[in-house]
Amino acid sequence: MMWQKILAFIKRDFSITASYRLSFFFQFFGIFFSVVTFYFIAKLFGKAAVPYLESYGGDYFSFVLIGIAFSDYLGVGLGSFAGTIREGQMLGTLEAMLVTPTRVHSIILFSSIWQFLLTSIRVLAYILLGVFFFGVSMIRPNIPAAFLVLILTILAFSSLGIISASFIMVFKRGNPLNWLIGSFSTLFGGVFFPITILPGWLQ
Repeated sequence: MMWQKILAFIKRDFSITASYRLSFFFQFFGIFFSVVTFYFIAKLFGKAAVPYLESYGGDYFSFVLIGIAFSDYLGVGLGSFAGTIREGQMLGTLEAMLVTPTRVHSIILFSSIWQFLLTSIRVLAYILLGVFFFGVSMIRPNIPAAFLVLILTILAFSSLGIISASFIMVFKRGNPLNWLIGSFSTLFGGVFFPITILPGWLQ
């Protein structure tokens, strides 16, 4: 029964995404331009960034590519729950879902699954572009450790996202802390540069 509900939510959100084909296309067009931009920024840095990246393989492009790809998960964890609830309020479908036997927390969780699946496709697009078109090396990646850190990080950010969704349910508006948390996490979380270059009190 639960899997049927999950599939129903995924089919609904997929249908909505598919109905805006141009927007869906431009998501991946944006990924391409983002990868190309950071590729040439890495070329500009040359060997200057290597001393700061020795712990990460010494290549800035590989470092930032992985950073911006997987930071998408954090954004989805923070914003997807609140976004789907707010969308339901704007479209008038939230009330219809709330009168069904499905519990509120299930509605919030199931409504975000498609966003996580779509983000996984975007992350894969980043990595495939980097590996096959820009020569990013993925030799001996520590996949189990990376997966564990990713899951724990998603859970932490999703908890904040669920709190934000609760604010929308009660107050009809989002939690402004989401923007601050997302911005600070991107700036100080090692997405665009290693945190070792920050002052000691910020690391």
